[in-house]
Amino acid sequence: MAGLAFGYEISALVASILALVWFMRGAPGLPYLPEPRANRRGPVTAVSVVLVLEKDAEASHCVAALQAEDYPRLQIIVVLCGARLDEVTQARIQDDPRVTLIDVSTTPPGWVRRNYALDAGYRHAEHDWILFLDGNVLLRARAVERALSLAKQRGADLLTVFPELTATSFAERLLIPFFMQLTLSGVSFRRINDPGEEDAGAFAPVFLFRRAAYQALGGYAALRSERSADSMLVQRVKAAGYRLLVAHGIELAVLVGQPGFAGIWRSWSRSFNEAIDGETRKAVVLASLVMAVFAGPWIVLVLSIVAIALSNNPLAASPWLGVMLVGVANVMVAGLHRRALRNVLKIDDSLVWFQPVAATITALMIVTSSLHLEGGRLARLARGRAAAPVSDGGRTSAR
Repeated sequence: MAGLAFGYEISALVASILALVWFMRGAPGLPYLPEPRANRRGPVTAVSVVLVLEKDAEASHCVAALQAEDYPRLQIIVVLCGARLDEVTQARIQDDPRVTLIDVSTTPPGWVRRNYALDAGYRHAEHDWILFLDGNVLLRARAVERALSLAKQRGADLLTVFPELTATSFAERLLIPFFMQLTLSGVSFRRINDPGEEDAGAFAPVFLFRRAAYQALGGYAALRSERSADSMLVQRVKAAGYRLLVAHGIELAVLVGQPGFAGIWRSWSRSFNEAIDGETRKAVVLASLVMAVFAGPWIVLVLSIVAIALSNNPLAASPWLGVMLVGVANVMVAGLHRRALRNVLKIDDSLVWFQPVAATITALMIVTSSLHLEGGRLARLARGRAAAPVSDGGRTSAR
């Protein structure tokens, strides 16, 4: 038994080290935004911003942050997609000539609601650069100027940034950092940003598109019924030979998460459902891998300590000693991985010692997402009776 446990711990340790090394090799490929210029000189490129609001709680803050932008040539298109604005925000919008307000509470047949909202915003956009924002994104000062400057410097047709992730509640600090650790384990920003590589990935809530590229690809209208339209659009950008750029964006924007456990479960279940294409078999395989790599080594470590404590053999002669030492190494690598995420992307690492709990919850979420969401077995039974699909809007794509 100790021999099998030792072999398992070694395998998990190798997998964890490879994931950490892969991330550290790819992280330098994530460019930083240029500092804003002290004085704006020369012609200013006009930008249209499409802000899609799906929840009342997010609306006022996101609109206020966008209106605080002092970029000279800015068109702001606020798309109400299920959200309602309070009286103060409505009054502030009416006094701002830059803002156009659109209500798309009714979704035509064949459209995913969020895709329709983004397309509606695009159809009102007047300029050659379009910044698509989800309603849970708060822009920092001069964010539009810095994002556009980087996109033009690097010749990007689509720029997406990795914003700062808020983690205030216990549920957020437990789950969100682990989700990031999991989804970024196989991601190389260097390969994504290399035009010669096929790797494609992006952070969906922040898309800065060059209009000509967006039009040539058909935009969200060409993917109207696709729930994973963001990731598919990113793949089309690179497949068509356009330039994709993922940048370091913690100084550009803040992503406001779901503070409650139920909200996190709903929004991230949709992301996992997209990753497994709603297939239960894939869900079981992925959940098993999550448990095997991120939870199992910790559990075996505890069992080895218990076995040593109950054994009459001296510590040095215990067959479980090697299991315990490799298990400790697994825990240390997990801590190093989370520290790397904190140093590069400011992702919270305060609850790294609860990783087995986070991994177990994530595995359950992956399995249940295949059963209850669009594309899953239960959804297929109900297809045709439901109204147009509804998107929750809390996704991180880093595929």
